[in-house]
Amino acid sequence: MLAVITAVAICLVIVNGFGTSTTIDIMQSRNNLDQMRAHFLARSSLNLTELIVRLQLRLDTASADFQQLQGVQITDFADPLMAAFGGDEEQVQAAIGLSMSQTKGLGASIGTFGVRITPVDGKINVNCGGSTAVGEISLVARSLQSLIYPPAFDPIFEGPDADGWRRDRRTQVAAIIDYVDSNQSRIEIRDDKPPESTGGPEDYGYENLKDQYKPRNNKMDSVSELKLVRGVDDRFWTLFGGAFRVWGGCKVNLRALDDAKVVAAVISLSAKDANDPVLRDPAALWAIANLVITAKQFGFYFVEPGEFATFVKDPAAAFAGLAGGGEEGQPAAPVTGLPQLPPGIKGIELDTAKLNQVASSGTIENYQVEAWGEVNREPFMPARRTLRAFWNQKHVNQQSRNPQLTKTGAWLYLREE
Repeated sequence: MLAVITAVAICLVIVNGFGTSTTIDIMQSRNNLDQMRAHFLARSSLNLTELIVRLQLRLDTASADFQQLQGVQITDFADPLMAAFGGDEEQVQAAIGLSMSQTKGLGASIGTFGVRITPVDGKINVNCGGSTAVGEISLVARSLQSLIYPPAFDPIFEGPDADGWRRDRRTQVAAIIDYVDSNQSRIEIRDDKPPESTGGPEDYGYENLKDQYKPRNNKMDSVSELKLVRGVDDRFWTLFGGAFRVWGGCKVNLRALDDAKVVAAVISLSAKDANDPVLRDPAALWAIANLVITAKQFGFYFVEPGEFATFVKDPAAAFAGLAGGGEEGQPAAPVTGLPQLPPGIKGIELDTAKLNQVASSGTIENYQVEAWGEVNREPFMPARRTLRAFWNQKHVNQQSRNPQLTKTGAWLYLREE
């Protein structure tokens, strides 16, 4: 009897161990399957994104002949459009008015996918700090200074950063430029003259950190690399991280503005009078900058820099011009819901020549893309794969073996998470 009990106990241990290992193998294989499905859902989203941005390029080209198409950005509605192809049954129903059972090829039965397309031409290109042209280095230095100069940001520069490093605004700008420039000499930031090398070494203490590393001294591939710059801690990144990019030209595209801080920087750099009362009043400047961001919802696309200057000079008059006209001889009907300037705040006059030096206005060329695929696995967490990519409308791949890959427009950056 003891021998039988011992044998049964041993068998139970063996069977239990076998069952446990088998269950783990099944869950691992299921996880791998779901991760693979999520990956291909994300790839499907990325392929549809390429279709959308190429269609956007066609609209931008056609807008030269059809003014009604000027400023139309279908990329702003990419995620709702994507729901018709990669959404669940409820999302497909909301997108096209038909259920998945009544259609073919719409919706995703094994999961969902979506995309977020963000034009980035309206941000500051920090990689221009690594240019060999003095004018481009000066432009990014002035843009960064104007971005962080408002007194509201004083607490960031009055104390040390997360690593205990103390800096003022000029030192912070110099640290960003020195991180991407190709030389080893420290740059000096001045208000009255373009930045120039001091001849001294770049000494920011990267080698004294707990996790030591060296400055890149080259252009960055991703804006997230900016977090490695000395002084760019979580507080700095939370406030200013959305104002930077690393691709495209050095000027800010007025059609792609989406950050009030960048708008305020552009206005400060191109003001006709450096002592304008609006520049001396942060609340007034911030109010005008926010009106510029809001203006896109009411059809202001700033196709030309002059349109931006006219709007900023008198935002109240620009919004008043949106009043709908009635019959001939009848007064225009007012449009409700229009934003208003706070009492006592007026616009600011810009110098067109200065504006053209720091900003441009035209076709948006660069898009930051976040495409994801997700597989539901109740009661567990869903399996999700995210593709972060960067698209340039004018880049041409140098692929001679496959003519299909030499078309205008290409992915410049792709990372899967």
